[in-house]
Amino acid sequence: MVRRPRVWRRDVFVPIVIFTGDKQGDAESFARTGKGKVPYAKVESARADQAEVKSAGAGEFAALRKLIGEVIAEDKGLGSKVAGSLLPAPRFPLTEIVLWALQQRDDFEKSQKVEGKAQPDAKLDWADKMRERRRERSSAWSKGGSFESLVQSVGGGLEYLVRFLSAPAVGAAVVTVTLTEWLDTAGLINVGILAGAVLSALVAAGLLAGLWSSSEFRYGWFARQRYEPRRRGEQLHLYMQRIAYPESSQAEVEPLLMNALLEDLRLAYSRRHPWPGWGRGGYAVLLLTNAGANTVGRRFLTVMHEVLAVTGQKAPLLVVTSADSWPEEICGDEHPSWTSLEPVAEPSKVSPAGEPPEASPKDKRTGTYTKWLASSSRVAPCPYLVVDMGKWDKHRGFTEEGARRLVGRMRPIGYWLIVGMTVLFPLGLGGWTVLRPCEPGLSLVEGECVGVSNATKNFDPALAPILNLINKENDRIPSDAKMFKIVYFGPLTTRPGSRAPGTRVDGTFSELAGVYARQRRYNNNKNSRWLYVKFANSGEDFRHADVAARAIAERAAEDRAIAAVIGLGWSRTSVQRAIATLHGVQVPMLSTTATANRLAVFGRERSGYFYHMAALNSRQALVIARWLERGLPAALDRKVRPNPKVGILRFTNPEEIYSVDLAEAFQDRYAGESEFYDFQDPTGLKREMDRACDDGVEVLFYTGRGDQLAVLKEGWESFCAKKKVVLLAGDDMTNTALAEVARNETGHDIDLRFIALSDPAPEKKSGLRGYEGHVVKVLNEVKSELAKSVGDDQKGGLAPVVPPSHAMLAHDAALAVTTAVDRMLAASWSEATDVRAGTQEHLRGLEVTGATGELRFSAERRREDEKRSLWLYSIFPKRPHKFEMRCTPVGNVANCTSDMTEEPIGPKDDTRAGPPPATPGPSASPSNSAALPSSPS
Repeated sequence: MVRRPRVWRRDVFVPIVIFTGDKQGDAESFARTGKGKVPYAKVESARADQAEVKSAGAGEFAALRKLIGEVIAEDKGLGSKVAGSLLPAPRFPLTEIVLWALQQRDDFEKSQKVEGKAQPDAKLDWADKMRERRRERSSAWSKGGSFESLVQSVGGGLEYLVRFLSAPAVGAAVVTVTLTEWLDTAGLINVGILAGAVLSALVAAGLLAGLWSSSEFRYGWFARQRYEPRRRGEQLHLYMQRIAYPESSQAEVEPLLMNALLEDLRLAYSRRHPWPGWGRGGYAVLLLTNAGANTVGRRFLTVMHEVLAVTGQKAPLLVVTSADSWPEEICGDEHPSWTSLEPVAEPSKVSPAGEPPEASPKDKRTGTYTKWLASSSRVAPCPYLVVDMGKWDKHRGFTEEGARRLVGRMRPIGYWLIVGMTVLFPLGLGGWTVLRPCEPGLSLVEGECVGVSNATKNFDPALAPILNLINKENDRIPSDAKMFKIVYFGPLTTRPGSRAPGTRVDGTFSELAGVYARQRRYNNNKNSRWLYVKFANSGEDFRHADVAARAIAERAAEDRAIAAVIGLGWSRTSVQRAIATLHGVQVPMLSTTATANRLAVFGRERSGYFYHMAALNSRQALVIARWLERGLPAALDRKVRPNPKVGILRFTNPEEIYSVDLAEAFQDRYAGESEFYDFQDPTGLKREMDRACDDGVEVLFYTGRGDQLAVLKEGWESFCAKKKVVLLAGDDMTNTALAEVARNETGHDIDLRFIALSDPAPEKKSGLRGYEGHVVKVLNEVKSELAKSVGDDQKGGLAPVVPPSHAMLAHDAALAVTTAVDRMLAASWSEATDVRAGTQEHLRGLEVTGATGELRFSAERRREDEKRSLWLYSIFPKRPHKFEMRCTPVGNVANCTSDMTEEPIGPKDDTRAGPPPATPGPSASPSNSAALPSSPS
């Protein structure tokens, strides 16, 4: 009877159990089985005069009021906590205020009689009494009364979190995310915003708890019930006065009080809101010691029956009582849900043949209760089960069923686990959103946020100006426009503690500027499609390129608008793994500055989806060998003899491919004497330079990374300068050396010969036009933005340097992709066309003239890309860099010249030096627009 149906089933009517006969004490034994498991109250119901119990006059039902007051008491009544239930005790705000109003009336009348000052016109100031009541309850709450008792217990604390903190928690999460996104903040600022939002949520929850403790919001129920209803617009103190002094008779106040009691219980068991009612697995139990004739208990049952019959609502309360006989005046024997529970004879041990054994008393009781449930499920029940104990003398154990658990503990535990998420989930989500180390699409790897994302918060601040310009151009694309996407793949972050972090992304800044130059010019032309640029961060020095490649592969599997990947500018094993990943999903890749021949070779086959924008190491080796054959400049007025002895400084780090690939390619091409000098760290580099110069080499060819320039200079000055050894470097040294010269053109001490992948100083040419002039113009624009973004700790007299060669190569890579896409769309492709596959098809055999000159892509997968130029320069101490030769190797011929004549400037219909004025947007072409998906993802 006490056990509540499962959460997915509706509540049922709970019976009133009346024990009749001589052994009425068994009622307590029966009711006590629920004690300690559900809200439980035992109330003494003494006899009273018939007039006191049944009269409806004002002040004559004090015994019933007293009984109901004991029922809801917080010490021994239903309002007391159930130890170990993990749930708060039921509260009775509606019942309490009705009892309070009646008590105020009695106290006032009593005070008038005691003082002997009774006057006909004396009235109680109900408005003042209501204010005094609110102050007392508020004071008790603020001093730790109701609120302290609420949160001190486990169940009360959980109720506080769920009932009052859930809504403020959602609000705090929304405010936190909105503020951080709107203000574009990060780090400690976000921590402060989150802490403030959580504190505000706690304050708001405290105010809600105070409102709940005052019970003010519950009093609207009085206007919705039928007994002495509160009138529309009637103030609460006037309604309390009307209850205390009813206009007709006290008969309406008794059922109002009972109805309020039952409504409070319904709220405690309510499943309308995510409140503790969901977690209550058993109904409350009320034991009335006596419900015989002329008792308050009988009056309680009578009024309760009247309310249940009239309202037709269920009461989550099991009432157990005893009486001399069945109180027929309540609903009579004829009511279909009145059931008398009587024993049956004990079943014989041996049943006659062919006859089933007779049911046991326990089976009989179960069947009777099942019958009662079926018959009482109607609007106006007579919810009684009558047990005549006089007939159970020979059947022991009726009230001794054993220690079977009536109410399981998993229901409240499961409830708190589920509803607790209403607090933890929004706060956790909001906290993670603003405090997470990386934006969506990025993963934290060794202190760097690696992956694909156009959110720039996690990228190097030095890149912010150009990243913002690209995103601004992305945002200019109409939502319904046809578009394709290029993913820029490069190092957008530096490791924590990295030396000169602002300068380690100079090459990346330049490449992004080149991509932006092409994007802006392409989107400003009246095309039927737009170019959208996404960012893929590989981490400093491409250390986590394989992680970024996997992120791109996941995007490419769903996004058919991704046309190609541009970047991948280092020749190292992590980039090689990234190429293998992207090759697996057939994404075209255009590398800006990676030059190793073996970078995209897997097994014996070269990837057909990988394209070099710069000349390969084998081409560089051919050109350098030709330079040494013609005579490498030793000084401004002197050359090294042809084919001198060369010491090749080879970086043998297992993660690096570039140095070994270039060194071996040069030795294969060089006709003179050469020897390898391997190193793995700065100390080893200086040691090998010392050994090489002692061996009598005339030229030191450095094939390592540019970040070792300082070590290279120190080793050359210490061991090789006095021996007139000339220092020669590969293309990776270009940007570092030129940056130092640019910062102090007439005071530097660099003495170096080097090879560049593109013209390192295009701005010094006169009359720049076409793509080259456009890229230079965009570089000048973004350089000023970069200078503004450099912090005071990074300035130190060093202006930011943006190597133009990277921008030229990246621009031409984007130019090749856009040209291939245009040709794909011109071939009348259908709406189902894969942009990526079409781009790949039209890149093969493509010839285009870009910012670096004429470019030609091989039409065959296994052949190297052709037509790439190389520039040879010299740097002498305290002088600007000096142009020596320009070479465009083809086959085994270097094709070098000292003439800096310009290459053709590009297609006739796109030859403007700068971008045209911004237009509202491309005008869609019906014949070409169907081939592309719409809107960025």
